[in-house]
Amino acid sequence: MRNPYDVLGVPQGASQDQINAAYRELMRRYQDSGDSRKIDELNSAYDAVIMGAGSSSGGYNGYGRSAPDYSDIRAKINSGRLDDAQILLDGMQETSRDAQWYYLKGTIQQKRGWLEEAAKNFATASNLDPSNNTYKMAYNKVNNARSGGYRTERRRSDGDKSGCSGCDMCTGLLCADCCCECFGGDLIPCC
Repeated sequence: MRNPYDVLGVPQGASQDQINAAYRELMRRYQDSGDSRKIDELNSAYDAVIMGAGSSSGGYNGYGRSAPDYSDIRAKINSGRLDDAQILLDGMQETSRDAQWYYLKGTIQQKRGWLEEAAKNFATASNLDPSNNTYKMAYNKVNNARSGGYRTERRRSDGDKSGCSGCDMCTGLLCADCCCECFGGDLIPCC
């Protein structure tokens, strides 16, 4: 494999933000073109740089263990093979699960629409690696989607999230009745 820093187009001593920005920009470019070979190369380079394989540490993390290789899992996620990626992630020992593991697990869950679980895993990834903006952005994105976008949440007096209130249901029925009357029917005969 080529030097991962050259693949990403960043200097050897690049900051985490520079690496993430370069990776995102190149991924956007190559996903639009559909070049899966280049996407795999970018994922491998990104993993190598993030996990320290491209540095002088020789592919070992700060604890003396070999850092896990997530390039195959990333490739499976990018190609839509979520079940295969899930199997690979779940097959890793719990002691070797790091921030990137939780991020990838959350990515799979987000793609499946499991926003609660995705938010938990993105939060864990952010807590394990608080300097990684990618993890924080993923958490914020899924948290906004989970809460219905940017609208404010209504809460009951006891602090629990509320669903539809009686007023919401009544208003909905009145609107439906108006629509039915416009089309010749009548949902609520007494009105």
